[in-house]
Amino acid sequence: MKVKYNLTSPREVMAIMSQYGLRPQKGLGQNFLIDRNIVQKIIAAAEVEPGEGVLEIGPGLGTLTAELARGEGRILALELDQGLVRLLAEVLRPFSRVAVISGDALKADFIALANEYFPPGTPVKLVSNLPYYLSSTLMYRIFEQRFPFARAVLMFQKEVAQRLLAEPGDAGYGSLSVLCRYYCSGTFLFNVSRRVFWPRPEVDSAVIMLAPRPPLLLPGEEALLWRIVKGAFQLRRKTLLNSLSNIFPWGKEILSTLLAQASIEPATRPELLSVDQFAKLTRILYNYMREQNRFF
Repeated sequence: MKVKYNLTSPREVMAIMSQYGLRPQKGLGQNFLIDRNIVQKIIAAAEVEPGEGVLEIGPGLGTLTAELARGEGRILALELDQGLVRLLAEVLRPFSRVAVISGDALKADFIALANEYFPPGTPVKLVSNLPYYLSSTLMYRIFEQRFPFARAVLMFQKEVAQRLLAEPGDAGYGSLSVLCRYYCSGTFLFNVSRRVFWPRPEVDSAVIMLAPRPPLLLPGEEALLWRIVKGAFQLRRKTLLNSLSNIFPWGKEILSTLLAQASIEPATRPELLSVDQFAKLTRILYNYMREQNRFF
């Protein structure tokens, strides 16, 4: 099936938007991908198989959506901008397996969406050129829902991609890095120049792939992991002992003992801890809280 618009031509993209009375909204991160080669590389990395579902967040003008729809999967495109929802309905009219809905990804229940729009048991992949303004916040929300996807192939502002895949000791290693490594295994795929977007953004991008990892902790322990990780990196210039002292009211002597059980020096800074170390420390603190019957 053929789309009647050339979505990789800036001139035609401008004409389409003018036809619908639309202009790119900087506040919504609307920089539209206009390079077919990049689109094809993203789709190849996603490896969507027959019977699988695809969720696309922020489809924009449908450049990536239309190419995904040529494959065998079912596509659900979630778009916040009502004007673009109207435009997408026309652009994607030839594709019966595509559903476009209006909604805010930052408020979305991704498991509920999958259950509503895909047949039961359908593996769902997340494939998106994410708007820059929401990417970090959105990834926290996805991790809160325990990364409910079979795979994700995502384009981010390059700095955010680096933070997600950062290793202990890297300058960008922080809470987003730890949570990403807890829920996913990540792979850097390729850089994307700012020149392949219209309007052209001020930064370059990168595409990464994420795959789910088996959980290291029980759900109750995971909730504590979030508190520890978030609290530690809010005070990343402090030692882990001092950071934990701001989270738990037990005194430094007890906390030092618990850190020793996790084989962590009290003077260690949080950016040097691996995901496994954070998980081990979480389990020890969780068990101590159970023994003391002190959950707060």
